Amino acid sequence: MSDRSNLCVIKVGGSLLKDSGSYIEAAKNVKRFVENNQLPIIVVSAAKGITDTLLEVAKGSVESFNKVFDVYTEIARELGSQRVFKRVLDELEILKRIAYSVSGGYDPSLQDLIVSFGERISKILMVEALEVVGVRALELNARELIVTNDVHGDATIDYIATANHLEKIVNSIVSTAAVPVIEGFIGATEDGRTTTLGRGGSDYTATSIAALLKLNDVYLVTEVDGILTADPSIISTARIVKVMSYAEAMEAAMHGAKRINPKAFEPLEKFYSSTVYIGSWRLFGTKILQVIPGECKGPKVIMHKTSHEMPYIAIIGEGVANVSFIKKVVDIIYESGVEVMGLQTYYYRPSIIIHVKRGSEISTLKLLHRKIFEEVE
Repeated sequence: MSDRSNLCVIKVGGSLLKDSGSYIEAAKNVKRFVENNQLPIIVVSAAKGITDTLLEVAKGSVESFNKVFDVYTEIARELGSQRVFKRVLDELEILKRIAYSVSGGYDPSLQDLIVSFGERISKILMVEALEVVGVRALELNARELIVTNDVHGDATIDYIATANHLEKIVNSIVSTAAVPVIEGFIGATEDGRTTTLGRGGSDYTATSIAALLKLNDVYLVTEVDGILTADPSIISTARIVKVMSYAEAMEAAMHGAKRINPKAFEPLEKFYSSTVYIGSWRLFGTKILQVIPGECKGPKVIMHKTSHEMPYIAIIGEGVANVSFIKKVVDIIYESGVEVMGLQTYYYRPSIIIHVKRGSEISTLKLLHRKIFEEVE
């Protein structure tokens, strides 16, 4: 087995990829890892907003195709390589032929094929950006390496088949020392049909590669410095959660936490417990471990869900389901006169769910955040 000690995985989220400048900035930050004697495998998302636009293309929208064309050709042109510009044009021409052959009606396999062009073109641009800043790059093809089932729109990775593919190429990655770039979010069935992995699927690609190659570190790069105790647009005093367990992160994801995909932790639980770092290029503020020390237990995140039949507040963290913490929450609610419609907790899940009257979610959220996360200090 080749020495993989300097290999890591970096997922570059689409929220960071807006124009040619942001591809170059991402490439410069990758170069910092390389200069620190790390060899990152880059998992790249589609540029910002492109996936949603491609979903409209799959419904037959010519205007949406033109938008994708404009965004990607402008980035390619500004990166300066005629060869890359032509490659992007060729990909867009293939996309156009596929999209304009759509005869109406929902075809999930065709939709996956159309949506996959977001990542496919983004990978070409990321490779070029790395070359521009002086980093040798190597293109990998997710549709050749990431094997999935045939559930279009929300495919699951076939770990054994994917591990076999990855093992065949890892030695050449290490020996060439070129930075590999692979599309996130997409894969293919055993018989070669393109699939997508569901919303936030690039995280799942990144953690699967890390777990299957037994790599220690995965970096999920977003526009914020880490996971926060609450939505900062609602709670201005929300702060970064420094350490979380896989169980806490999965629970938060199940309740709709941004920047976490629930499937991302499955390969880490099954195959290898990589450390996941979430944050920005400036600061990876949140570290996610399989098991956290006892002193790190307690409430981590509070969030609300209004789309649910009965709105609720979720408090997430290992230890919140014990009687003393539940009593603390009940006392806060009782003393504040909040009308509660129901309270749910399970000993084996790191959360408390508080159902409240519609319209009182935000005020209850602010109250509980203040009492649990701020006043304790």
